Amino acid sequence: MNRSGSYRTGLLVYVLAAVALVSPLQAWSEHPTAGEAREWLGRMSNAIKNLDYEGTFVYAHGSTLEALSIVHSRTAVGESERLYSLVGSAREILREDDLLTCILPDNEAVVVEKARPRKYLPTGLLELNYRLSEYYDFRVVGTDRMTGRMATVIAVMPRDPYRYGYRLWLDNATALLLKSDMVNAEGEALEQVMFTSLKVMDRVGEEKLKPVSLEDRFKWYRGKDKTADRKTSSGWKIRQLPGGFRMIANSEQHMAMGRQPVEHLVYTDGLSSVSVFIEKPDIDTEEMQGMSYMGAVNAYGTIVDGYQVTVVGEVPEAAVMMIGKSVHYTGHKSQDE
Repeated sequence: MNRSGSYRTGLLVYVLAAVALVSPLQAWSEHPTAGEAREWLGRMSNAIKNLDYEGTFVYAHGSTLEALSIVHSRTAVGESERLYSLVGSAREILREDDLLTCILPDNEAVVVEKARPRKYLPTGLLELNYRLSEYYDFRVVGTDRMTGRMATVIAVMPRDPYRYGYRLWLDNATALLLKSDMVNAEGEALEQVMFTSLKVMDRVGEEKLKPVSLEDRFKWYRGKDKTADRKTSSGWKIRQLPGGFRMIANSEQHMAMGRQPVEHLVYTDGLSSVSVFIEKPDIDTEEMQGMSYMGAVNAYGTIVDGYQVTVVGEVPEAAVMMIGKSVHYTGHKSQDE
């Protein structure tokens, strides 16, 4: 995906996405099963955070297929979780509430940082708020059998063409997520997560939450507190955003692949989000202009006032193009809200 590929880092590829056009929303009415669907999603969020379970799942995105095992436990002090890659390098992620430890055996490295969103489900659905109903339609669309269990199928459908939707299969007995599809306007799955086995238990043994690939020779790295990235706005603004989208982060970073600092703006509607990267290109750096994509991730590059602007998100092509064309420099600095 040209230069934008350098921004896709992390064990499970934690680039989030979204953005679009500000325009008055047409009048809408909720589907008759919207309340029931939101109730199911509330149960799902509670189950994912509070039940003890273990299982395996596959994650398909673009041409990549990953298989992972998961063990989750709710302890007296909070959540504990262990993810382990079943193919390729024996990578592990250990989650202790808001602390994430990534073990990378191939690099003989351990990275400790603030926890990132779980990639195996739509992050915003864990903290569901009714404001999302202005931009997404929630529906119960039927029942199905998944992972050997009876499931209720929930559809999350965008109300405009600038966001992707989801189909979710929730276990009837526990409300745990059994399968998730990110879908486009035609209903085609762009990304899929599917559990191939799942076991719910009264208590997960502590030994199952311990790493298996950690060795004494590994070097430890501690990530910078992301809250320290927030700063005074540098003057870059977006002229048009979709209803409900707002800035949640504005930081300056030094990317591993570039010598120049990179301005990073993040906008979200609570479910979808988009990243905007702005940097002064080096003389020998190839400019990125126009569209590119990798699976559900679309990217749009353009040059604004001599700066490379790259917009990246798991949203339709029209969304990243719209926001990319509306980036401009005001020359006025202001405090973040």
